[in-house]
Amino acid sequence: MQISTSQFFGSSLTGILNLQNQLASLNQQLSTGSSLVSPSDQPVAAEQNIQLTAQISQLANYGQNGQNAQSSLQLESSTLQNVGTLLNQVRQLAQQMNNGTVNGSDLQNAAVTMQGYVQQMLQYGNTQDGQGNYLFGGSLNGAQPFNLQGNGTVQYAGDGGQSQLALGPGLQTAIGDPGNAVFMNARTGNGTFSVAAASGNYVVPPSGSAADVGTLTAGQGSVLDTSQAQQQLMANGVSYAVTVSRTSAGMTYSVASGYASAGGLTSSGTVSSGAYTAGMSIGIPSTSGAAPFMTLPLAGEPAPLNASIGVTSTQESFTVSASAPQSVFQTMQDLVKAFQVGSGGPGNNTQRSQLISNALANLSQAQTTLLGVQASIGARIQQTQAVSSQNSTVTLQLQTQQSTLTNINYPAVISQYEQSLTALQASQSAFAQMQGLSLFKYI
Repeated sequence: MQISTSQFFGSSLTGILNLQNQLASLNQQLSTGSSLVSPSDQPVAAEQNIQLTAQISQLANYGQNGQNAQSSLQLESSTLQNVGTLLNQVRQLAQQMNNGTVNGSDLQNAAVTMQGYVQQMLQYGNTQDGQGNYLFGGSLNGAQPFNLQGNGTVQYAGDGGQSQLALGPGLQTAIGDPGNAVFMNARTGNGTFSVAAASGNYVVPPSGSAADVGTLTAGQGSVLDTSQAQQQLMANGVSYAVTVSRTSAGMTYSVASGYASAGGLTSSGTVSSGAYTAGMSIGIPSTSGAAPFMTLPLAGEPAPLNASIGVTSTQESFTVSASAPQSVFQTMQDLVKAFQVGSGGPGNNTQRSQLISNALANLSQAQTTLLGVQASIGARIQQTQAVSSQNSTVTLQLQTQQSTLTNINYPAVISQYEQSLTALQASQSAFAQMQGLSLFKYI
């Protein structure tokens, strides 16, 4: 078989170029540590590598979201711990002022202190994160959520939304709680019903003195039948008036059912009555003769009789109605008003005691609401940590798969590189020698 000079040159050059390309590829593998220098060489492995890279990148995004979520939730948790501490201080101050030994100066200082607590609570409600977002603004976290009005009330300018962060495929967590759920919507009273004293309970009668004022107060009561209480108070909208009367014949009580209106309770009939003894609990049935489904503890007595000023009978009453949402700010403002009642007589002390008792019950509901939010935050932090840990484990597994798929075997590649280099050098040497061959040298 004859090989022309051009065929020889072409074949030799092709072989040398192939060896050079192989050396370049091996050199790049040694430089990068990856066997996928050219996707066309290993298309299946290259496709798998692309998929693994995308999965690892997505998990990295989820991991960053997890870190951001933990940071936000921990800041919220820390803020609410401060709120809880402040509510304990509010409770302590209210309890200190709920006795007959405090004087006007004590109560005035307490009112000023409580107003300072309101300002401090506003600061907690308007807490911002490192990016300037308000923690308790809901989805409207770019604007201050709580604003003190001229009349002393606090308005909420946020909404009920919650910002979400994705922790994994199909898994999101809320990274904040709306301020209305934390600060604005605690139930009043014992959570089922609340008690309000009639406006005339603690008023000194005409020509009377402080000794002519009653000492009757009502506690927050308890529910004996939850389903019936919800039906009567919430579904039917029924309220109850508990009245204690004093005449020359003694003290009696009566319970009337009805519907609250602007002028007071519109009675629809008496459902219970009997003799009253100071300190007793009054059972409240839905209808006359039925078993009570609520009880209301009473302390003290109605105002005494005083024929010299024309007082031959006295009575004091309380309205029992369904609990309603109330802000923690309003509860604190109620305590300011209670302190401003002042001292100076049994009527002042009794009225202040009733107002403080009501506010303390509302405060307990606010603290219960706060504990519920804190428990939810703790659960979300634990979930975020668990998912982040799982994501880290999966990421490591994927990286191991990718390493197995793409990483080179250095000893094998080095050996192959040396063999190819030796072959290239031999080919180049042979090619050079063949180029110098000519018959004219032997003539």
